[in-house]
Amino acid sequence: MAAPSSAPSVPPGPRGGRSSSNAADYAVDPLGFLTGAAREFGDVVSLTPANVLLAHPDDIGRVLLDREGLVVKVGAATRRGPMGFPLAMMNSEGADWERKRARLRPALRSDRLEGLEHAAREGVARLVDTWHDGLEIDVHDEMSHLAMRVGAVHLAGRPLGARGETLIRAVAAIMRLTSAPRLPMWLPTRTNRDLRRSLHDLDSTLAALIAEHPAGEDDHALGRLLADDPPFAEVRDELATLLMSGYETTANALTWLFHALGGRPQAAGRMSEPGFAAAAAKEAMRLYPPAWVISRETVRPLEAGGYTLPAGTTLGLSQWVVHRDERWFPDPEAFRPERWLDGGRPGHRHAYFPFGAGPRGCAGASMALREVEVIAAALCSRVRLEPVHPERVRPRPALALQPVGVRAVVRFPR
Repeated sequence: MAAPSSAPSVPPGPRGGRSSSNAADYAVDPLGFLTGAAREFGDVVSLTPANVLLAHPDDIGRVLLDREGLVVKVGAATRRGPMGFPLAMMNSEGADWERKRARLRPALRSDRLEGLEHAAREGVARLVDTWHDGLEIDVHDEMSHLAMRVGAVHLAGRPLGARGETLIRAVAAIMRLTSAPRLPMWLPTRTNRDLRRSLHDLDSTLAALIAEHPAGEDDHALGRLLADDPPFAEVRDELATLLMSGYETTANALTWLFHALGGRPQAAGRMSEPGFAAAAAKEAMRLYPPAWVISRETVRPLEAGGYTLPAGTTLGLSQWVVHRDERWFPDPEAFRPERWLDGGRPGHRHAYFPFGAGPRGCAGASMALREVEVIAAALCSRVRLEPVHPERVRPRPALALQPVGVRAVVRFPR
């Protein structure tokens, strides 16, 4: 229901929430800008006249669960390009979204975890066989190849070979190129040219995978997508978002986890203990959430923190901000897997949402978390990764929160 008319409608914010400089500051350092805005102005922050940051779990839970029909996905079914694939499930609404989610649900059901775990352990064994003691590796590069190898079995039911390599390069370029402020796509800048080229490589590779898929095989994501003979563009957009939100998320989460474990070698030594690998994976996703901000748009007036936000307001819900709030997580900057053991929970039920929540939460969240857990435990049982210049590591807030500069030396047990 709408808030009483006496409630104020304009929350506080940097420069009164009315300056274009806020958008510029956000573009330069989105993580720092959002964190600073929430710490200075509170749980409801006006960033621009039409953009509001929500930082209290009460409001976040209400928006994500949305039992009142107050919000929709931002730009649903309107975008095509580097920042959106409009025909995919995650960018759909209403009956169209329900149809697409039902189509993919069998490929994401829990009884597929056993096959995923087998593929993960087999992928780890093959990867470790290519390493030697003292080898210095780019952890994200190695985890990207491993995640693609494992994810291909779930995505297409078979190894992707050279096509997998092309997808890795294309997704990496799209992530890198969309993390920095850009001029409009129609301008012939080098960044825009590179971005268009990467999108073309992604599209052409996905088209080849779709064309080569054997008829009648529908026990995995690609097969399910093709089962009812949908338009090519719909399948392509769905596959693209599965790659962005599945394979890329896994690669990033694994890299962040090994970065965090590098600073706590005693924690790395506990990865074989029951429950500890799962706790470590959850904690890494708290500090370095795969999605660092998600957005919704109000279609009716919404009350948050005592303010009335009109229809047409874009709401920002930042995992990066809330996951590092000491009200919900004591010592929030520290990597402490122990906080999740023995039934440990955050200080508020909606303070932890690495995969979103509610009906629009990630349908493959449990599979993704389990994949990270299994891969990390298997790797830690075989090798130790010594961090190299961990002080140089930084997050790159692209479509997902990418780790930059995570390098390590491989050490085999003697």
